[in-house]
Amino acid sequence: MQTKINNLKKISAGLLTLIILTACGQMGSGVAIGETKISSAQIQKYVDEILSERAKVDTSQMNLESGAQLSRTQAQFQIITNILDQVIADKKITITPADVAARRAEIVLQQGGEDQMPQALVSASLAPSNLDKYIKIIMISEKLNEFIIAEGATPESAGDVLTKIVTDTAKKLGVSVNERYGKWNPETASIEEADNTDGAVTPVP
Repeated sequence: MQTKINNLKKISAGLLTLIILTACGQMGSGVAIGETKISSAQIQKYVDEILSERAKVDTSQMNLESGAQLSRTQAQFQIITNILDQVIADKKITITPADVAARRAEIVLQQGGEDQMPQALVSASLAPSNLDKYIKIIMISEKLNEFIIAEGATPESAGDVLTKIVTDTAKKLGVSVNERYGKWNPETASIEEADNTDGAVTPVP
């Protein structure tokens, strides 16, 4: 009888360890795009960076994201960055760090100098460490637009074609999102606000 009790204790201890490890894994998970995983801690780092920068500038006239919405936006930003990197790899399009640096210099000049950049980044809810990624996204979008039109699309239809390329690539890679950020919609390649009530509360018509 004592042996059975000891065995049960061992099994219970093993299950408890498994539960704890699984829970820790869920707490640390953020988003995954194919084989690329970005932890919730990294996403929170970007959020904290943005909030820290807000304290340095006048935000009284800005309509800024906060809370879950800000976290969701930062998670979405990391997803789209990785999807677009895969798109240009598939299309054999190259954007070098030098290209990004040159465009960054243009943007700084347009904003009126480096001292004006903090205000611009805060207004855009963009972490300074993500600026180069953001510039690369702009350049990828431009190059893809040119590529799509060169293949026969009209300027008017190019946006729809680009959207389809992005959603198709996201489906090919496979995207998963921690429910704390919302629900992944594969048809729009975006994170949507989750219904935390499981449908228990419906909006008033």
